[in-house]
Amino acid sequence: MKKSFILLSTVFLFTACQSSTSAADSPIPTPSLVTAIKLKDVSDHWAMSEIEVAVKKGYVDGYDDSTFKPENNVSRAEFIKMVITAIKEPVKSVSSGSDWSSPYVKAAINKGILRESEFSIDKLNEPISRLEMSRISLRATDVTLQNKAIQIDNDSVMYNSAKTGLIQGLSGGELAPDASTTRAQSVTIIERILTVNNGGTLQTDKLAIGKAELTLKHTNIFSVIPVFSGKQNTDEHFGLTPYNTAKLLMETPDGKYKGQIDQIIVVDMDNPADSNRSAVGDISEMKWIAEGIRSQYMVSDLKNYYMIVIKGHLEFNKDTSLYGNYIPIISFSGIKSTNLNALKNGTLNTLGEVYIKSIGDVNMFVLPKTGFNTGFGIQIEIAAPAIPPQQNYGRTIVDITAPAKSE
Repeated sequence: MKKSFILLSTVFLFTACQSSTSAADSPIPTPSLVTAIKLKDVSDHWAMSEIEVAVKKGYVDGYDDSTFKPENNVSRAEFIKMVITAIKEPVKSVSSGSDWSSPYVKAAINKGILRESEFSIDKLNEPISRLEMSRISLRATDVTLQNKAIQIDNDSVMYNSAKTGLIQGLSGGELAPDASTTRAQSVTIIERILTVNNGGTLQTDKLAIGKAELTLKHTNIFSVIPVFSGKQNTDEHFGLTPYNTAKLLMETPDGKYKGQIDQIIVVDMDNPADSNRSAVGDISEMKWIAEGIRSQYMVSDLKNYYMIVIKGHLEFNKDTSLYGNYIPIISFSGIKSTNLNALKNGTLNTLGEVYIKSIGDVNMFVLPKTGFNTGFGIQIEIAAPAIPPQQNYGRTIVDITAPAKSE
């Protein structure tokens, strides 16, 4: 039995946020006295340099007791105020009796980095989540997203924020979208906003991007394996369209079989910090075999490789004489060995199918990081598990124009 995986790539262009002050605007200055304060609780903190720079720039203050309290949570109102101040967006004076944050919130709404429906007034002083912080930061660096007609879902927010480097992952690349944000973290994020708006590029967290991609696209194959980041073939003449998660559902035309691929997970088996390692399980009894060879080899002997784990579920099978009682088959073509003799002698230089006792008893593949050829590209397909002589029913998930050789 064969199986495989998928692709999608979303890219945002970031431009500097510019603003102008009209005569009707009365900017609220941030106190500059804090620049003279020697903060006594950040000298050994991981964000010390960012905090000191932020205080000097004036978009965040220290406290009267010369502390910064870097691990205190930041409220939604506080973060909005810091962002608006940092990007130098004009803010009107506070009206008598108004809440201190109202002019900053209004400025953020006018700028397009905040929507009125996203926060209720009575919850502005609650801690801001990493998801909310990421959404504001993404809009603050992308004029397209500032258009109020443009909507972006939560999973896309986390993916694009991680892909751009605005947000880094926690342990193992975890993004923790619902977690609160500290003063130190918020300052770090704002410095990244300013870097992007000034035309700079940010360091990214590969594990975090993979985590976000897995949530958004049900696979992390496009961000983890370089050759799968190639251009997608979108030629409608050949019936090929960009990957989308709807293609992971397989229902046969006769209405007798329906199965779903839930996730296609790529695990970097050489990276002990890869938080997806648990999806693989114990490899001590696993073997691999590749097309064109009869010998079998132990997975535990491999190095410098990826494990690809296919997870899914069966919705129904109304005729077991026609279809197997298991998840749809994922397969792909285009990955070729560059040395068949080496392959026959146990060198993994193409895609290998993993099994324990018999072919197909686990839904996993092994792929070396280098040494294979992809020719003109990789085609990924999904099919129902037809039982001969039942005709196979399948379709292309995506066609990728990849580099001629692995990197």
